[in-house]
Amino acid sequence: MINKDAGCKPLRALILGYGIRGRVYASYAASHPDRYSIVGIADPAFGQGETLNVPCWSDWKEALASGVEADVAVIALPDALHCKACLPALEKGLHVLLEKPVGCNLEECMAIRDAQRKAKRLVLTGYVLRYSPYYRKLNELVHSGEIGEIVSIHHLVAVSYGKAAHSYCRGNWSVESNGTGMLVNKCIHDMDLVCSWMKGRNCINVSSFGSLSQWRPDNRPAGAADRCCDCPANVSNACPFDAYKLYLKRPDLRYHFPDASDEAMKLVVEASRYGRCVYACGNDSVDHQTVMMQFESGSTVTLEMESFSKRRGRITRFFGAKGEMLADGEKIVIMPFDGDDHAIIPMQTGHHGGGDREIMTEFAKIVNHGSPVEWNRIIDDALQSHRIAFMAEASRKGERVMVIRNNERGAYETF
Repeated sequence: MINKDAGCKPLRALILGYGIRGRVYASYAASHPDRYSIVGIADPAFGQGETLNVPCWSDWKEALASGVEADVAVIALPDALHCKACLPALEKGLHVLLEKPVGCNLEECMAIRDAQRKAKRLVLTGYVLRYSPYYRKLNELVHSGEIGEIVSIHHLVAVSYGKAAHSYCRGNWSVESNGTGMLVNKCIHDMDLVCSWMKGRNCINVSSFGSLSQWRPDNRPAGAADRCCDCPANVSNACPFDAYKLYLKRPDLRYHFPDASDEAMKLVVEASRYGRCVYACGNDSVDHQTVMMQFESGSTVTLEMESFSKRRGRITRFFGAKGEMLADGEKIVIMPFDGDDHAIIPMQTGHHGGGDREIMTEFAKIVNHGSPVEWNRIIDDALQSHRIAFMAEASRKGERVMVIRNNERGAYETF
């Protein structure tokens, strides 16, 4: 049964996928027994039986078919399995926290929307940034009127060369046909932020440009081996993408792996796909992309996704009718035309600035106290950002401007 008030027993959570995102969500549940109790975990790394003091399965299908009593499913599987796992979870009457993206294309997204309507359950997308205190405060300031109506926005997503080489060259999102490309996987967060900043105005035109410019076989240095462990010293010393440098000399990428020890990282380089030469990975995801959006009232947004930055982060400039605002991920500087500049530094603690923590709190709250009307609105809001991202990809691949409008189902049509 679903909780009716704050005093009810915790929601029984089934975790499907125990990679980095699944581990984050499961750790919150384990540390907040007043909100969740974990009743099972499914991941290929496990066999059937008790593994983490709860029932475990190697296949998410087995977990859903097991008959374990649950209220919610947390789906943190690879992108290509999001829709396939979400639909049967909804059919079983479970509320779902679905890691982004909702689906790999608009058809999958709409199938989940239809199933959500039929099941009368919540599907909450893993938009952890929107729940972080920093971006909640930024959204409040955007809509406060302090810099007037927003005329244009420039939003930079600096992925960083290390993170991009890990995830979008060597890793899970290196080949678009395996799920989604870099823009949809990485920047669907940012499309959601854009939609929240432009709330009340529909996107009517989308244009996008991007390519795989660097991590291609024709850019491979002379003498480079297929794997970094076999590369000559004179080549590896000059290569900033050398896997030994990324995983052994820097700690910031180790959080992707369950075992982050030096010995484990050596094995990662020597025996896994993460030790391949970045120019010989067979990848086709872009390494940079720009998206230009026009909204009703003529306001415009430019989103730039860039792999070749040294630091990882987001920088946003807002240009309003009465002032300007700069958000660099740490502080927010408000610069009114008629008044003094001033800065706000929102408190940030935890991964994604506290967003990982806050989305789990919000999920329990909405399940317990929400209604089908609210749950419908939540999935509709999530799909708005997905539609724009898919249209941006269609624009990039088709080399044309996408003109979009809403139809009676709330879905975008293109012309």
